[in-house]
Amino acid sequence: MKVGLALGSGGARGIAHIAYLEVLDQLGIETSAIAGSSIGALVGALYAGGLSGRRMRDIAEGITIRDLPRFLDAPSFKEAFGIKGRKIEEWLREILPIRNFEDLPIPLRVVATDFWKGEQVVFSSGDIAHAVRASISIPGVFQPYELDGRVLVDGGVVNPVPFDLLDDLADFVIAIDVSGEISRAEDSRVEAKLPGFVETLIHVFSIMGNVIMEQRGRDERIALYQRPRLCGVRTGDFLKSGEILDSVRDDAESFRLKLIAERFTKALS
Repeated sequence: MKVGLALGSGGARGIAHIAYLEVLDQLGIETSAIAGSSIGALVGALYAGGLSGRRMRDIAEGITIRDLPRFLDAPSFKEAFGIKGRKIEEWLREILPIRNFEDLPIPLRVVATDFWKGEQVVFSSGDIAHAVRASISIPGVFQPYELDGRVLVDGGVVNPVPFDLLDDLADFVIAIDVSGEISRAEDSRVEAKLPGFVETLIHVFSIMGNVIMEQRGRDERIALYQRPRLCGVRTGDFLKSGEILDSVRDDAESFRLKLIAERFTKALS
C-alpha cells in the first residue's frame, strides 16, 4: 500500500504536523509521497528530506525569541511591505542536506499561488528552498516571491490541504488539516483583546482555508482525515511549539489507533 501524506497550511498551527509524523515513525509506516501547502510545505520538505518527526520536535521546541533574527529579515523603506524570507531559505538549506526535489528519497509536491493569475502552481522539481519560500508567502506578512517570471504567494490561498496532488502517487491518502477551530465564545484560553495587524492578516487567511476544507475534507480520495481543534492556538504562536504539540496529543493518539486498525483490516482482507 502506497501511503500519501497531505500537510496543510495554518501558520504556527502547522507545528502540530510533527505529532502525526512521530506517529508514522513509531509505527514504521513509510510514506510514498508528500504534498504540502505553506507551513505544510516546510514540514513536508524536511520530512521528505530525511528528518524524523522527533528531530523536528527538537528543532521546533528549541527555538526561542532570541532565534527570531535568524528567520526574519525585515524590508528596507524602499522595498515592498513584508518579511523578505531570504533567511528562511538560508536556514532550510542549512538544515536540509538535499537541494533539489529530484534527489529527495520521498517524492514531494509543493503548492504556491500565482498572484496575478490566481491559479495554483505546483513544484515537483528544481530548488526545494525556492519552492518552500514561495509556498509560505502569506499575503501581507511575507513579500510575494518572484520566480521564473511569476509573482507567487502562499499556497493555502488556492489549496490549503493539497491531497489531490497525490492521486497518481498513493492509494491511501492521509490529510492533516491544521486550520484549527477557534471560538472566543467557547474557548477562554483565547485572550479577549483586539488582534494586531499581522495576526489579523494571518487569521483571516486561516479562516479562508477553514471554509475551503469544510467542503473538501469530505472528498472520497482522502482515506484518513485529521483536523485537530487546536483551540487557543494562534496562527502566529511560533514560540509555543511545546504547547501546540501537547494540545494535539489526544488527536495524535486517535490517529495512531486508526492506523493500527487500518493495518489490521488490511491483513484480514
